[in-house]
Amino acid sequence: MTWVEAASIAAGLAIGYWLVSVFTRRPDEDADAGMPPPEFDAQTGGVERPWHEVLDVSEWASDEEVAAAYRAKAAQYHPDKVATMGPEIRALAALKMAEINAAWRDARRRR
Repeated sequence: MTWVEAASIAAGLAIGYWLVSVFTRRPDEDADAGMPPPEFDAQTGGVERPWHEVLDVSEWASDEEVAAAYRAKAAQYHPDKVATMGPEIRALAALKMAEINAAWRDARRRR
């Protein structure tokens, strides 16, 4: 057996495995793909996490560090940054921005 024959057999097995997995997929497997995680909170629009975890700072960070972290996160997920992307990305960025804004409000309230 030459290496060409071995490569042909390997490629045929890989393509066959892929075809079988595509045609034997259950319809309910695709339905679970768009579901939010179980800890998703519909009222706040995101996952409830402490403000310092959302902003990636320590709980005892200074006001300047918290403000800098908020500005960096807000710049990363701002709706203007993702305006040209797909609707799913824009929706996720809006949820993340709502979570960042809620964390900022909590940080300001607790300081």
